[in-house]
Amino acid sequence: MPTDALANPLVLPILGLLVEQPRHAYAVFDELRARYAYLRVRNATVYTLLNTLSDVEWITSVPLAAGDRRQYRLTESGSRVLAERVEHDIRETGLADEAAFMTALAYLGILSPRVAADALEARAERVRGEVARLDAALSGGEVSELHMIEAHYFLDRLQHDLAWLKATIRRIRSGALAWPKQN
Repeated sequence: MPTDALANPLVLPILGLLVEQPRHAYAVFDELRARYAYLRVRNATVYTLLNTLSDVEWITSVPLAAGDRRQYRLTESGSRVLAERVEHDIRETGLADEAAFMTALAYLGILSPRVAADALEARAERVRGEVARLDAALSGGEVSELHMIEAHYFLDRLQHDLAWLKATIRRIRSGALAWPKQN
Protein backbone atom coordinates (compact mmCIF):
# COMPACT_ATOMS: atom_id res chain seq x y z
CA MET A 1 0.00 0.00 0.00
CA PRO A 2 1.69 3.24 -1.08
CA THR A 3 1.96 5.45 1.98
CA ASP A 4 2.79 8.52 -0.12
CA ALA A 5 -0.74 8.51 -1.59
CA LEU A 6 -2.30 8.16 1.85
CA ALA A 7 -0.25 11.03 3.25
CA ASN A 8 -2.27 13.68 1.42
CA PRO A 9 -5.16 14.89 3.61
CA LEU A 10 -7.45 14.99 0.57
CA VAL A 11 -7.25 11.24 -0.06
CA LEU A 12 -9.66 10.29 2.71
CA PRO A 13 -12.39 12.76 1.70
CA ILE A 14 -11.99 11.89 -2.00
CA LEU A 15 -12.50 8.20 -1.22
CA GLY A 16 -15.35 9.11 1.13
CA LEU A 17 -17.15 11.14 -1.52
CA LEU A 18 -16.89 8.23 -3.93
CA VAL A 19 -18.44 5.90 -1.34
CA GLU A 20 -21.50 8.14 -1.44
CA GLN A 21 -21.79 8.07 -5.22
CA PRO A 22 -19.67 7.98 -8.37
CA ARG A 23 -18.61 11.45 -9.51
CA HIS A 24 -16.73 13.09 -12.33
CA ALA A 25 -13.50 14.90 -11.45
CA TYR A 26 -14.95 18.40 -11.30
CA ALA A 27 -17.81 17.21 -9.07
CA VAL A 28 -15.21 15.73 -6.68
CA PHE A 29 -13.34 19.03 -6.65
CA ASP A 30 -16.51 21.07 -6.20
CA GLU A 31 -17.82 18.89 -3.36
CA LEU A 32 -14.46 18.93 -1.56
CA ARG A 33 -14.44 22.73 -1.60
CA ALA A 34 -18.06 22.90 -0.43
CA ARG A 35 -17.69 20.43 2.46
CA TYR A 36 -14.11 20.83 3.59
CA ALA A 37 -13.38 24.54 3.82
CA TYR A 38 -10.67 23.76 6.39
CA LEU A 39 -8.70 21.72 3.82
CA ARG A 40 -6.68 23.35 1.07
CA VAL A 41 -8.32 22.11 -2.10
CA ARG A 42 -6.64 22.94 -5.39
CA ASN A 43 -7.95 21.76 -8.72
CA ALA A 44 -4.60 20.43 -9.94
CA THR A 45 -4.08 18.50 -6.70
CA VAL A 46 -7.47 16.82 -6.99
CA TYR A 47 -6.81 15.75 -10.60
CA THR A 48 -3.36 14.46 -9.67
CA LEU A 49 -4.77 12.51 -6.72
CA LEU A 50 -7.54 11.03 -8.85
CA ASN A 51 -4.91 9.77 -11.30
CA THR A 52 -2.76 8.41 -8.47
CA LEU A 53 -5.71 6.70 -6.78
CA SER A 54 -6.67 5.21 -10.13
CA ASP A 55 -3.09 3.99 -10.70
CA VAL A 56 -3.10 2.14 -7.34
CA GLU A 57 -6.59 0.81 -8.17
CA TRP A 58 -8.38 2.37 -5.21
CA ILE A 59 -10.72 4.02 -7.68
CA THR A 60 -11.66 3.29 -11.25
CA SER A 61 -13.00 5.54 -13.95
CA VAL A 62 -15.54 4.90 -16.65
CA PRO A 63 -16.38 7.21 -19.57
CA LEU A 64 -19.65 9.07 -19.35
CA ALA A 65 -21.97 8.72 -22.31
CA ALA A 66 -21.43 12.28 -23.49
CA GLY A 67 -17.95 13.45 -24.42
CA ASP A 68 -14.65 12.50 -22.88
CA ARG A 69 -15.57 13.13 -19.24
CA ARG A 70 -15.00 10.23 -16.90
CA GLN A 71 -16.81 9.21 -13.76
CA TYR A 72 -14.82 7.85 -10.83
CA ARG A 73 -15.98 4.98 -8.63
CA LEU A 74 -14.49 3.46 -5.50
CA THR A 75 -13.04 -0.05 -5.88
CA GLU A 76 -13.16 -2.79 -3.27
CA SER A 77 -9.54 -2.14 -2.33
CA GLY A 78 -10.29 1.60 -2.13
CA SER A 79 -13.15 0.86 0.23
CA ARG A 80 -10.82 -1.21 2.44
CA VAL A 81 -8.23 1.57 2.47
CA LEU A 82 -10.89 4.12 3.38
CA ALA A 83 -12.14 2.00 6.28
CA GLU A 84 -8.58 1.45 7.53
CA ARG A 85 -7.80 5.16 7.33
CA VAL A 86 -11.03 6.18 9.06
CA GLU A 87 -10.42 3.74 11.90
CA HIS A 88 -6.77 4.80 12.22
CA ASP A 89 -7.54 8.52 12.21
CA ILE A 90 -10.35 8.13 14.76
CA ARG A 91 -8.04 6.18 17.09
CA GLU A 92 -4.66 7.75 16.49
CA THR A 93 -4.71 11.33 15.20
CA GLY A 94 -3.38 13.96 17.54
CA LEU A 95 -5.91 15.26 20.01
CA ALA A 96 -5.31 18.80 18.73
CA ASP A 97 -5.62 17.76 15.05
CA GLU A 98 -9.28 18.60 14.59
CA ALA A 99 -9.20 18.57 10.78
CA ALA A 100 -8.00 14.95 10.47
CA PHE A 101 -10.38 13.74 13.19
CA MET A 102 -13.40 15.56 11.73
CA THR A 103 -12.66 14.30 8.23
CA ALA A 104 -12.43 10.71 9.50
CA LEU A 105 -15.54 11.20 11.63
CA ALA A 106 -17.48 12.21 8.50
CA TYR A 107 -17.04 8.64 7.22
CA LEU A 108 -17.51 6.75 10.49
CA GLY A 109 -20.43 4.88 8.89
CA ILE A 110 -18.09 2.90 6.63
CA LEU A 111 -17.06 0.98 9.76
CA SER A 112 -19.24 -1.55 11.49
CA PRO A 113 -20.93 -0.18 14.62
CA ARG A 114 -18.67 -2.34 16.82
CA VAL A 115 -15.45 -1.19 15.15
CA ALA A 116 -16.63 2.44 15.18
CA ALA A 117 -17.49 2.31 18.89
CA ASP A 118 -14.17 0.60 19.67
CA ALA A 119 -12.23 3.25 17.71
CA LEU A 120 -14.09 6.05 19.48
CA GLU A 121 -13.45 4.33 22.82
CA ALA A 122 -9.71 4.20 22.05
CA ARG A 123 -9.79 7.94 21.35
CA ALA A 124 -11.81 8.57 24.51
CA GLU A 125 -9.18 6.71 26.51
CA ARG A 126 -6.46 8.92 25.06
CA VAL A 127 -8.55 12.01 25.84
CA ARG A 128 -9.08 10.80 29.44
CA GLY A 129 -5.33 10.43 29.85
CA GLU A 130 -4.63 13.90 28.50
CA VAL A 131 -7.38 15.44 30.67
CA ALA A 132 -5.83 13.83 33.74
CA ARG A 133 -2.34 14.99 32.77
CA LEU A 134 -3.44 18.58 32.09
CA ASP A 135 -5.60 18.69 35.20
CA ALA A 136 -2.66 17.61 37.35
CA ALA A 137 -0.33 20.11 35.69
CA LEU A 138 -2.77 22.99 36.08
CA SER A 139 -3.84 22.22 39.63
CA GLY A 140 -0.31 22.86 40.94
CA GLY A 141 -0.92 26.60 40.75
CA GLU A 142 2.77 27.34 40.23
CA VAL A 143 2.11 29.35 37.05
CA SER A 144 -0.60 31.98 36.75
CA GLU A 145 -3.74 31.08 34.86
CA LEU A 146 -3.05 33.76 32.25
CA HIS A 147 0.33 32.25 31.41
CA MET A 148 -1.33 28.86 30.90
CA ILE A 149 -4.54 30.12 29.26
CA GLU A 150 -4.07 27.88 26.21
CA ALA A 151 -3.75 24.82 28.45
CA HIS A 152 -6.98 25.80 30.23
CA TYR A 153 -8.70 26.20 26.87
CA PHE A 154 -7.41 22.83 25.64
CA LEU A 155 -8.49 21.14 28.88
CA ASP A 156 -12.02 22.54 28.53
CA ARG A 157 -12.15 21.44 24.89
CA LEU A 158 -10.95 17.94 25.75
CA GLN A 159 -13.55 17.63 28.52
CA HIS A 160 -16.25 18.59 26.02
CA ASP A 161 -14.82 16.11 23.48
CA LEU A 162 -14.82 13.36 26.11
CA ALA A 163 -18.48 13.97 26.98
CA TRP A 164 -19.40 13.85 23.27
CA LEU A 165 -17.35 10.69 22.69
CA LYS A 166 -18.93 8.89 25.67
CA ALA A 167 -22.46 9.84 24.58
CA THR A 168 -21.82 8.80 20.97
CA ILE A 169 -20.28 5.47 22.01
CA ARG A 170 -23.36 4.76 24.17
CA ARG A 171 -25.68 5.61 21.25
CA ILE A 172 -23.75 3.35 18.87
CA ARG A 173 -23.59 0.42 21.29
CA SER A 174 -27.30 0.72 22.18
CA GLY A 175 -28.37 0.96 18.55
CA ALA A 176 -29.87 4.43 19.09
CA LEU A 177 -27.62 5.90 16.38
CA ALA A 178 -28.93 4.76 13.00
CA TRP A 179 -26.30 2.93 10.95
CA PRO A 180 -26.16 2.29 7.21
CA LYS A 181 -26.55 -1.29 6.06
CA GLN A 182 -23.19 -3.04 5.92
CA ASN A 183 -22.24 -4.95 2.77
